[in-house]
Amino acid sequence: MSRYFIYAGNAYPHKNLDRLMEAVKAAEVDLYIASSRNVFTKRLEEKKNEYVKLLGFVPDEKLKELYKNSIAFVFPSFSEGFGLPGIEAMEAGTLVLCSDIPVFREIYKDAAIYFNPYDLSSIEKVMKNALFLTAEERKSKIAYAQKFVARYSWQKMAKETLKLYSSVV
Repeated sequence: MSRYFIYAGNAYPHKNLDRLMEAVKAAEVDLYIASSRNVFTKRLEEKKNEYVKLLGFVPDEKLKELYKNSIAFVFPSFSEGFGLPGIEAMEAGTLVLCSDIPVFREIYKDAAIYFNPYDLSSIEKVMKNALFLTAEERKSKIAYAQKFVARYSWQKMAKETLKLYSSVV
């Protein structure tokens, strides 16, 4: 298996995967896209280049391994509601490279590495920087992100949601 970047999530146009595919071609590095088959992934099949591998649906355990073994998870969205895949990638032990948009700054804070999603050269530069991190820099950034992401949990969210519902009733 080659060195690769990974994207996981749906392939809607606002996810900006066309520009990401251009960036991996410019950087000459593989990109694995894990996304369930639908009209948008069919469109990607028509536009992909030799560096893009469309994986289709990937079960959670396999996805965790893909995250962990990747150079980084790349999240080039123009807009998001939260950004759960980035949290999952951090928890699995990989770097997160993402769009410099308000929701990602709010959720990921300084646990991610940001780029301008509208600028192909910005995406490419951040990806190339990730490729050339020293082992120690990489290890340090991943450890920081894993510690950071521990603040999020399904159990905590469920308790907070139940508390909110109870206060309304």
